[in-house]
Amino acid sequence: MRINHNIQALNAYRNLSQTMAATSKSLEKLSSGLRINRAADDAAGLAISEKMRSQIRGLNMAERNALDAVSLIQTAEGALNETHSILQRMRELSVQAANGTLEDADRAAIQNEIDQLTYEIDRIADTTQFNQKKLFSGDEAGRAFAEISTNKIPYDGNGVWKGQVTAAPTSPAKVDVEFTSDLGKLTAANLEGKTFTINGKTYEIDMSGGTSPGITLGNIAVNITTWNDNATTDAAVIANMNRLVGQLASAIRDNDPDFTATPKNATSTGVGTDGIVNSAVLSLQSVKPMSAKDITNMPGNNENISTTVGNSVKFTNPYTNITTNKFSADPDALLSESFNIEFSELPKPGDTLKIDGLTITFGQPASNYANGAARIDVTGKDIPTVLNEIVGVLDSAVKDTARNPVAALSPVYSVSGTSLTLGTNKTDDGANNGLDIELKDSDFDVNRGKDLSLQFQIGANSSESLEINLAVMDAANLGIGFNADGTPAVVGVNASKGVDVSTETSARAAINLIDAAISKVSEQRSVLGAYQNRLEHTVTNLQTANENLTAAESRIRDLDMALEMSNFTKSNILNQAGQAMLAQANQLPQGILQLLQ
Repeated sequence: MRINHNIQALNAYRNLSQTMAATSKSLEKLSSGLRINRAADDAAGLAISEKMRSQIRGLNMAERNALDAVSLIQTAEGALNETHSILQRMRELSVQAANGTLEDADRAAIQNEIDQLTYEIDRIADTTQFNQKKLFSGDEAGRAFAEISTNKIPYDGNGVWKGQVTAAPTSPAKVDVEFTSDLGKLTAANLEGKTFTINGKTYEIDMSGGTSPGITLGNIAVNITTWNDNATTDAAVIANMNRLVGQLASAIRDNDPDFTATPKNATSTGVGTDGIVNSAVLSLQSVKPMSAKDITNMPGNNENISTTVGNSVKFTNPYTNITTNKFSADPDALLSESFNIEFSELPKPGDTLKIDGLTITFGQPASNYANGAARIDVTGKDIPTVLNEIVGVLDSAVKDTARNPVAALSPVYSVSGTSLTLGTNKTDDGANNGLDIELKDSDFDVNRGKDLSLQFQIGANSSESLEINLAVMDAANLGIGFNADGTPAVVGVNASKGVDVSTETSARAAINLIDAAISKVSEQRSVLGAYQNRLEHTVTNLQTANENLTAAESRIRDLDMALEMSNFTKSNILNQAGQAMLAQANQLPQGILQLLQ
């Protein structure tokens, strides 16, 4: 018998420790529901299971990707459905315009609707988006870095958009006809047959009061009665002046509905014989607001105000008090004409934006505003940051009163997100009164018109993708968009007008053009429909693969609860037995004490 080493106790302890470890593992598996909780549980099984898990999660995401692709296609197809409807209406209008019963005015009305429908096709192509990705404007490399929201800035070729923005006039055309006291001193014989030409109409003075048939054919009579040929007092001079001004105003009101005539009578300073008489004034103004360009389209636009009376009558621009022989327009409107420049990407080195007399170049090195120019470095910046820097340059240009490079720019300009809002209150004078804008995309011509290629990841592995191409669906690419001069518009550039239906021949030709456009849209919709059907099968396949792979991974990783409960019960019983035997083994050395009695 030995007391230094209790071999039986050590044996019982070893077995109890192993049983306790087995019990601990069983508890871990039962509480987690997994057969493999760590690599030591099944090294090979863990590696296989993790590989399967990556595939399962990849299949889950691929299914979502495919469903997103279906949604994108449905969005695109829905937009083209509306384009189809527009084209059908345009074809209907073209068939109507080809009919010989219509007059030119009827076809002009049809042309207006076709032009507006063309603009809407371009708008749909420009604005149809999915997750802010434009679907029918082509590849980003084939679009300008910015788009201008007004058709007053058309495409000028070579990647340049150029034009002038003007505000709608809010003030009438005006002129003040001033009659000096010298007129009141003239005799009836001196005034007989004298004329005033206003807005293409000639008004002739008839001193007989309408009793004489001597008015020139085509002229409008200004009948004057009781003229004083011997006006030696201020009162007599004033009476003559006011009589003529009043009759001329009445004749204009009766014969020109486009203008109003308001007389202001001559007055004396107070002393009836001092010869100091304030002039009589006839204020003429158009009924509708007019710009300087509108005035040039008036009859007799080179000199739409004139008289043969002589120096006793003069014409004044009431806006500037400068002598003129024309109606004058207010160069400024009360309401500003605003537009947006929407940036879709950062400008590249070599791109430029000109605003009135200010030139902003994008590239390195950056330079602050000086002498009507500045350079902005876009490296590492986002679009809002660049737009705010453009506003900073505008602020500096506004303060440059010596050069005044942005004289036509409205004082209110701002940035909202990726959009720069500009405006002007300058009306159109047919020359350079408005706000000049020029946007140059240096590589636009090289890349324009490319289809949009989209890659959809529809599988768990890198090679499992689907490519979809979306054609540019603007009016130009459909063959029904034209520039203002009638030439075909460039793909990727909004059209200025639609197909020509101004004559029977052109309307019949338009039918063929629209048929071709309908066919092109139908082809694109058919392709999209085929893609959608394919993707729906893809989703079903992904779901099936996901289900089967999940089942296979479950067999490796998940725990058989019934089997493990059996193992746990066995380990639990062995734990109790082991503890009892360890207690018994610890009592064995006490037998030595019997030998000492």
